[in-house]
Amino acid sequence: MNLFGQKRDIENLINQVAKGEVPENFEYYFLVPKSLEQEKIENSLKNYQIRELRKVDKDFPEKFINAQPINETVNWKNYNLSGSRLVSDKYNYNHILSPPQTKKIKFIKYNIAQKKYDSLIENKEPYTLILKKKWFWNKNRIWKNKKLYAEFIESWKMDDKYNPEETVYYHFSKPIFSENKKYAIVSLFKKRRCNGNGFTGLYRNDNGIWNKVMEFNQVESKTVSTHIICEEIRMVDYE
Repeated sequence: MNLFGQKRDIENLINQVAKGEVPENFEYYFLVPKSLEQEKIENSLKNYQIRELRKVDKDFPEKFINAQPINETVNWKNYNLSGSRLVSDKYNYNHILSPPQTKKIKFIKYNIAQKKYDSLIENKEPYTLILKKKWFWNKNRIWKNKKLYAEFIESWKMDDKYNPEETVYYHFSKPIFSENKKYAIVSLFKKRRCNGNGFTGLYRNDNGIWNKVMEFNQVESKTVSTHIICEEIRMVDYE
């Protein structure tokens, strides 16, 4: 297969996998540019699962499933993946890149007109909180104001609720295709601020539609802090 054809196959598969994994209420999804390294699948499939697969397809390529993966990574910015927004890897890039625990605070007048306030909320940049503040509140002492701090916590919660796309980063591996291009393996990881989960999926191409046959190599992660619950860590940066 030429490189153009391979790229098109990868785009088609990842787009269909993402459609099945990204919630329907997401307007887009954040994608980490560097692909995951494909997990080794040896011994993940049990004999009874192989038998079930062969009932559906007598020529199921078992060797393809157990083949040692070539840990080749790609940069998704070179692919046309619909609905995705690439996460910036300019700072502190690593394989477990997750949504930040810091949001930018943009202070506005406490008595701002509702129409203008709604417009700011609708058009804000990701990971930005629009917070009403009385001008005489000094920034250095601002968090001693219980009312403002309570509004800050509520604003953070509402921001996550109304912008769920910002709460999770998606990681995909470069797919491995069977020789006949009927099957493919893709690893996926969904990384949130304090936890994450993922799996390796076996997909079958049924007349151009990639259907997930099964999952294996399920993984989970959780961030633990000794002094505070991870979910309660909320840091700010001033605009």
